[in-house]
Amino acid sequence: MVKINVINLYKKIIENYWNNRSFVLFKKPFEKKIYFFSQESKKENNFFLIVSFNQNYTIRIYTKKIYSINIENPKKMDHFISPLQNRGSSLLIYSNKYKNLIEKAIETIKKNRDFEKVVLSRCIKIPFHNFYLKKTFQKLIYSYPNAFITLWYDFNHGFWIGASPELLVKCNEKELKTVALAGTIWDHYRWTKKEVEEHNIVIKYFVNFFKKFPGNLCVEKTRILNIGHLHHLETPISFSFFEKPNYFKILDDMSPTPSVCGFPKNNSLDYIQKYEGYQRNFYTGYFGPVYDGGGRIELYLNLRCAKIKMDKKEIVLYAGSGITKDSEANKEYVETENKFKNILSQFIFD
Repeated sequence: MVKINVINLYKKIIENYWNNRSFVLFKKPFEKKIYFFSQESKKENNFFLIVSFNQNYTIRIYTKKIYSINIENPKKMDHFISPLQNRGSSLLIYSNKYKNLIEKAIETIKKNRDFEKVVLSRCIKIPFHNFYLKKTFQKLIYSYPNAFITLWYDFNHGFWIGASPELLVKCNEKELKTVALAGTIWDHYRWTKKEVEEHNIVIKYFVNFFKKFPGNLCVEKTRILNIGHLHHLETPISFSFFEKPNYFKILDDMSPTPSVCGFPKNNSLDYIQKYEGYQRNFYTGYFGPVYDGGGRIELYLNLRCAKIKMDKKEIVLYAGSGITKDSEANKEYVETENKFKNILSQFIFD
């Protein structure tokens, strides 16, 4: 680990960008450090892994040195995040197409007992004149201390920025940790049967998934995770393998999970590909640091994120909702609006 100051960090970011080299800035939940991985020309033991939803695209940002910088007191950073006004939720436009998609999915699930859940998403595009990446990244850090905050760049895929609430896996030797995270409400809403059942589908998926491996499973008590104005049901799950497995093979088999796809997996994947109507790209894929050639892995689902198209002066925001037989189309639609608002409120642009 190499400590670096802010000025030298900015120099490295600019150098990478102008030389078309991939890089990533990220902050882990509850930590007070920002990490920087800079693309090397050859493979190294440490890298940042980025995988698309359909697993067709994989980016590995190999780094020889892991740079870190301590996060300052938020009060010292106020001048970075307060003067600029973002345009917020006034830019959201109602989508009949997405509302109809939800209604159709509810009817399909009600008619098919073997089809329990499908996660349907949409994207919106918002124009800008200037987008302030540095200030937005800083604002995300101080607004969401319990999220995985990322800003990454790849020559072929551009800039992506976001604040993910959901751990996919944390692996070390024979130990694997994950979370079942599903069921979302906005401030002042009450939990209903729908959110609880949607959450239980994810728990059931992980329990059944780990049954095929020799080891010990632990499912902890469900709790509430708060990210801004959004509240999620979260159940920590851990598994101790008797023998260290190939974690990359497990990731391939596990993904996509019901949190971002649905259940059963094949039914929901087919439904998404047939009806969703756009390419998710890296949204609902997974990403995170891999250390020691895979000896330690910490990956998150790519949620509450946006692609920043600098050439087109356009923000592409993504959000989705889990649809079950108990879903109400209006509530599911509003859930995606609230997710857009939650992340858009942190973006600084004009």
